[in-house]
Amino acid sequence: MSSTTYIGKYDDAGSRNTFYRLNNRRYGFKSFETKALAEFAFRVQSYLSTIDLAPKVYGEVGRINVVDSFGDKELSDWGYLTEIAKTLPECYDDDCDGECHDCGCENSCMISDIVAAMEENGLSYVDAHRGNFGYIRRNRQWIMVVIDVGYESFDYFDSSIYGPDPNDDENNVNSSGCDCSICKRYANV
Repeated sequence: MSSTTYIGKYDDAGSRNTFYRLNNRRYGFKSFETKALAEFAFRVQSYLSTIDLAPKVYGEVGRINVVDSFGDKELSDWGYLTEIAKTLPECYDDDCDGECHDCGCENSCMISDIVAAMEENGLSYVDAHRGNFGYIRRNRQWIMVVIDVGYESFDYFDSSIYGPDPNDDENNVNSSGCDCSICKRYANV
């Protein structure tokens, strides 16, 4: 991503990251609070995308120019380019909680299947609600995928597959050795 500049406009924010939709693109930029958290999510999503459980990722972890609420350009937090998934349609059954049961929502059973497949691939996913899943097109068919692969969504992950814990101190210290939030934010700018 270092050779190309992307301008992103704020589209959505989860509890811990921000998503920027890029102009005239079928992908967006997902940013995280720290570089280590972005790298972890990138590794998880990259792996899951190879088995059609997550959208594709592009490039590497980096930063982009974004437009703030005043129309000024600024540098984003650390993140990566990702394929955009269509969000799940609203379920109007009051009993539908994303778990596979007899509520009549076919999405809830598909979510449970994805969570089970993630478990088989070394991830214990604990944030399985409809807002964290969407649809992408593969081989002319729409398939459901997980779209939130942030660190906080997992109870356990296999570090031999997904790398080190992003909250380990050695992964959160910038090149100056300071681990305060301000230095972390501007590390490796």
